[in-house]
Amino acid sequence: MASSRQTYRCDPSIIQPKADRQAIESVCGPPDLLTSLDGGKAKAIYKIDPNAVTGGTKAAEIGTDVVFDVFSLGLWEAVATPIEIGSSDKIVNYIVIYTGDNKVETVETLK
Repeated sequence: MASSRQTYRCDPSIIQPKADRQAIESVCGPPDLLTSLDGGKAKAIYKIDPNAVTGGTKAAEIGTDVVFDVFSLGLWEAVATPIEIGSSDKIVNYIVIYTGDNKVETVETLK
């Protein structure tokens, strides 16, 4: 069931040049990978699903699936499973280089 999948919620619009690292981490949480570079710089990778849904939406999806499964005697799974597979997470990797004073120097996105 796709409604129970892991999501990486964050507003990626905050990740832009000259943004403060602390502000980014307060919205997105700590990076998935952090590497120190020469000159006091740091490279951070954030894995974000720009279209991630909230917990309430997930609960509604799960509830709807259960109701449809019961009323269709399980036939709903034959319809819903291909739809859920097609709508899986679209994780985008944001590769951020921070300067020595923890400001964003460059941002690169990889899908």
